[in-house]
Parts: sequence; structure tokens; C-alpha cells
Amino acid sequence: MSTFLDYAPIIFMDKKEPIKIKKVGYEIYTENGANSKSFNRTFDFENYKGTVKVIEYAYYLDYDIQHLYDLEHIWIYVDKAENIVGAEGSYHGRFLNAIVPDLTSFHKKNELNEELIVKRGKSAEIVYPKGSRLIMYSQPGKHAMLCSPKVMYLYTELFESCERLAGIHGLDAPERYLKDIQITDEENEKVVKYIKENFSFEPSMEFEEVSIPETEYMPWDELAEQIPIFIKDQLKTILSCEWQMRK
Repeated sequence: MSTFLDYAPIIFMDKKEPIKIKKVGYEIYTENGANSKSFNRTFDFENYKGTVKVIEYAYYLDYDIQHLYDLEHIWIYVDKAENIVGAEGSYHGRFLNAIVPDLTSFHKKNELNEELIVKRGKSAEIVYPKGSRLIMYSQPGKHAMLCSPKVMYLYTELFESCERLAGIHGLDAPERYLKDIQITDEENEKVVKYIKENFSFEPSMEFEEVSIPETEYMPWDELAEQIPIFIKDQLKTILSCEWQMRK
């Protein structure tokens, strides 16, 4: 029987990307209409014929190029034969279809254990056989999960967000992770400055596969408990840096 790791997407990031994926939380939903635990959405199995479960991957990064805290998602829809019948990726608070004819690619191993690139046709119903792994591309700096770098150019501030607009939002995380975290406006300005000075870059728009060790995957509930700790650690680093510079 397949596990969540068998469907874990293969992620490509910009060669100059300064922010790395830290942890990946996963959750499996088997009821149509279920609510995501980590994203503001419900699942509609009927969008992808034959769906019996959705595997949710939540990618945590310490930073988006414009703020402290980032959480991105990929959803894989699976049928009873364990084939992939649908997929979606997070896009700036929303989600987009990740199986697009002529854009989407999958990896699959053949009988000789050789890696193959799998591309399927143009019909509305596209099925990728058991053992296939979706290839997704992370938008430079912002980390939206997309089926192709070509889609990234729909985002108006694709390059500006990584340079001129880097860091502008400071600490920006959902309230559920900030219950005992409070910072002043002055401290938030230090977060803005830290991000801009340490992470600003010009995207190359050349992408390479990133390695995510199996040990970095964990159930979503475990990751959710760690996120406030990650945020506090980054704030401690930022404010300590500022203090050291004044000495």
C-alpha cells in the first residue's frame, strides 16, 4: 500500500533562491467536503473523477522574501487504484490547478528502475499511474507552488518582490501562531531591514531540484506546534543581530 512519501512532489527552486524549505507537514483527507487543517479551503473530490483521498503537503519556510513566516501547499488527489487524478498548488493565498496539458511533468520509474518523465495528453480527465511523482516549481522568493515556471510570469511583481519590495511586510503570520509573540513597530522595522539586507536577490529563472530528506516530513499537527517556536527563533536572531551591530 502506498504512503504519503510515495506521492511527495519533486520540488524545483530557483538556483539563486536564498530561502530553503525547512519542514513539510502532511495530512490525508478521505471525506469529500473535508476542511483543510492548514489552509482556508474545503476539498471537492468531484473536481477530479475517481478521487477517494487527498494528500496535503504543507511546506514551511522561515521566510517569504517579503515577510517572516511562509507556508505553501501542494495537494495530490488519488483514486482507489492509487493513481493520481488531480493536483493543485498554493498561489498567494489561493490555489491553482497543477495538472495542465503541455506544462505539467511527472517522474516515474519504469520496470528497470529508470527515471522517466511522464507527460500525458490534452483531455479533461488525465490519470497518472501509481508510482508517478508530480514535479512542481517554487516561485523565487515567494514560493508559490506551480506546475511550470511559465506560470510565474502571471505574477506582476515576480522580480520586484525579490529586490525593491523585499521584506516590506515584516512579521506576517496567522494569529494562531502569534498567541504569545508580540513585537513593537520598531522591532518589526528591524525584521523588514533584516530580510531586505539578507535575502534580496535577482531571480535567475533557472531551476534545480532540491533535496528534502524523509526526516523533514512530519504529521501536520506536529509541524503546527513547532511553527511558533521557529518564528521565535528567527526573531531572537534578528533582534540579537541588531543589538550586536550597536555594540
